[in-house]
Amino acid sequence: MERWKKGFWGLALVACLTLPLPAFAMEAVQNWEVLNPQGMIAIQEIKLAPRLTTLEGKTIVLRWNGKHNGDNYLNRVAELLVEKVPSAKVIKLYEVDKSTVRTSSSNAESLRIANVIKGMKADLVIASQAD
Repeated sequence: MERWKKGFWGLALVACLTLPLPAFAMEAVQNWEVLNPQGMIAIQEIKLAPRLTTLEGKTIVLRWNGKHNGDNYLNRVAELLVEKVPSAKVIKLYEVDKSTVRTSSSNAESLRIANVIKGMKADLVIASQAD
């Protein structure tokens, strides 16, 4: 070991041994909160929406969040719905309100999009995330 390194470590050792112990023990008292690691949460029951028995005469809203190819999928779903259930009203939300073509970045944005959909009085919403 180089001479200066030996001298440095020697001085450091002397400094450590000559300093009073409280200089090393200047930590504040720590308070710890012990948490349950099981991740248990209170589960509340919710009432599920009634299931549709038919799509005849229903309003179906298609919602896309802007991810790649999701619109292609929903366009095909729309074609099939129009073909199979001609009395259903199919609304492509992504064409009607382009401000909804996005992933929700906050609770407020999610609520805004949900309210847009609610305003369309949808009986059924089909969403596609794709990628």
